[in-house]
Amino acid sequence: MNSNNPPRQVHGSHYYPLSKILVAWLVALGLASGHHGFYASLNSHVVESDDSTSPSLLLHSQSGASAVGTSFAFLVSAALSVSAGTAFLQCAWKLVRQRAFTVSGLDALWSSPHNVLAFFSFDFWRSARGIVLISALAWAFPLVVTFAPGTLTVQSRSAAVPGACKVPMFDFASSALLHDEQTSASKPYFRPSSVALEVVGSTLLAGQPARPTSPCGSNCSYILSANAPSFLCSPGLHNSSSLNWTVLNPRFTPPPYYAANIDVTPSVNELEFVDWDFEAQFTDFASWKPDPSGGTNLTCVAYNSTYHLNYTFIGSTASVAIKDITLHQPASQLTNATADSDGRFLPNSTTHTAWYNATANYYGVFYSMYPYLVGNITVFQSSNTVNFDYTPESGLSLTETTLFNAAASSLGSGNLTWSSNLPRAMESLMENITLSILTGSLDATQKTSTTCIFNDNLPHFAYNARRLWLVYGLGLGAALLCDIVGIVALFQNSFGATGGFSDFLAATRNSELNGLDLKQPQRIKLKYGSVRSEGGRYAFARPESLYDGNPEKAAPFSDRQKDSGTPDTDEPFLPERLYGHGR
Repeated sequence: MNSNNPPRQVHGSHYYPLSKILVAWLVALGLASGHHGFYASLNSHVVESDDSTSPSLLLHSQSGASAVGTSFAFLVSAALSVSAGTAFLQCAWKLVRQRAFTVSGLDALWSSPHNVLAFFSFDFWRSARGIVLISALAWAFPLVVTFAPGTLTVQSRSAAVPGACKVPMFDFASSALLHDEQTSASKPYFRPSSVALEVVGSTLLAGQPARPTSPCGSNCSYILSANAPSFLCSPGLHNSSSLNWTVLNPRFTPPPYYAANIDVTPSVNELEFVDWDFEAQFTDFASWKPDPSGGTNLTCVAYNSTYHLNYTFIGSTASVAIKDITLHQPASQLTNATADSDGRFLPNSTTHTAWYNATANYYGVFYSMYPYLVGNITVFQSSNTVNFDYTPESGLSLTETTLFNAAASSLGSGNLTWSSNLPRAMESLMENITLSILTGSLDATQKTSTTCIFNDNLPHFAYNARRLWLVYGLGLGAALLCDIVGIVALFQNSFGATGGFSDFLAATRNSELNGLDLKQPQRIKLKYGSVRSEGGRYAFARPESLYDGNPEKAAPFSDRQKDSGTPDTDEPFLPERLYGHGR
């Protein structure tokens, strides 16, 4: 045997653990990228039902996406553990070569990656402080499974899809529903219809328009434009002589209220349709005395207008917003409807044009409202009582409308307060009436085509890529730090440790360990190195049993082989033969 050759290491080549460290880390990076790609493909997509049978749809369900995401996270965690665990072994073998450990310290060192109780070993902390951090980081990798899947959540989002639909409306020009007629060719208009009286009265007294019915489901919206009557109101009186309240009780002047119909612009249809417009005087009273600052004068002109409306239906809630009102001509200037194409009057004709229907319906609407508004409120005083007096008593219902400020009034005490913005309040009265008519409830046959926006609150996947890469970045970074330390230790060891049973078999198979009393592991110190009694073979032994210098100085082992009856060979028996090249 050539005793000048040093004994070979009991461990394998360093290439296998090196490739294991690097490949496992790269696999973790690839799996993390795959996880990101999978979640990115789901982002903003509708969550499919868990009852889906198609594999593609199942992956787009919440349970399917959660299962796949958790699997990715588990595999990434496993790959990081393999990479860092292999690096940990290289550091562990480096430490046991550098210093002696108690048996209990060795127990804690090798079990620390999978036994948390190892961190309670004093010998472990005292002898292997540096490797404690690497082992602790290995325990953190399973947290990836906890946090990474949570970066994909489910949020309810409103999806807007346009589509053609038919919506209710009311065309004032194609119906005679809002007025009654008489058999007279020269003057067919008779009075407002019962339908007009009903819709106007209910709207005024309710203080809001009738609720529209959705034609497109529970979550939709659409825009509608329709010609309808409106008011344009402004402070001041156009014809002050029409409000002749000076004949009233002079002790209570001006009166609380006085209103009349007028034509701001002379009507072009004086035979049938006159007094379209409205003016009024409003005065606040306190303790039966008029406001000394005077009242508010108001003139409202009736107009033919185009309403631009936005209907929105969300669940059981319906709303109508007036985007704009385009004023055309005053209602008093609407063209005579019973005429030919040249505008000439056709005597004895019962055929009405669209203009006639519109004019008569407008007039019927205004004159369904005016009985609630036109008249006066005065203060009546007898010998022992004072009260407000309404004329005409049967029709005037101002205190039931939004013109009246009920919260600031106490009629029994002589306190009467009107709205702070009377022009706008008057305009809104007419707008609410128009909105009630346009709901389509008066004539279900009238519909128009428009574009509806169908909104549905569907569950969508929401992916936070920054959070996912924060979780994986911390894991990959911690593993890379462990790997760098492990690779340095690997090349310093000049061998590669795998942590397999053969490593420990070769490292502990020597006679120096036969007499150890393992009942007190915290008192027995072992070190990994070249054992004197084993001809310089590397193994665990007491520090005093190891060569202090170069293991190449180890004595020949052939004598002991002969004494033991072992066949003589050209080199000593080493445990690596058990797994390197046979025995």
